Amino acid sequence: MEKTISLKEALAIVDAVDEKGRPLLFDITFRTLQRNSKTGGKLYTYNQVVKYRKLKSDNPNYLKQVQTQVKRHRNPNHFANRTRNLELQNGDIKTVHIRLIITVNGLKVIY
Repeated sequence: MEKTISLKEALAIVDAVDEKGRPLLFDITFRTLQRNSKTGGKLYTYNQVVKYRKLKSDNPNYLKQVQTQVKRHRNPNHFANRTRNLELQNGDIKTVHIRLIITVNGLKVIY
């Protein structure tokens, strides 16, 4: 029988950090969704990924750079949209809808 965890426990694994505040590695399997046709998309499995966290620069002129930037990004509002950004081993960023997560660290996620 396959071990199961709740979505809340799965998100605790995804959001976990070590004592220095760095995100911990985990394995994840999830499915994509095609909203237009309302059908399931591809099944993705990624090993050794971390939750993406944009860190502030160690550059002392960081504030000046931030103030002079013209391009503004829309707030992703992950909590309201029920999404998380994951950083893959190759440095790519993948957005995952939390309700489409199937397994985390080999444990089946139930809702």
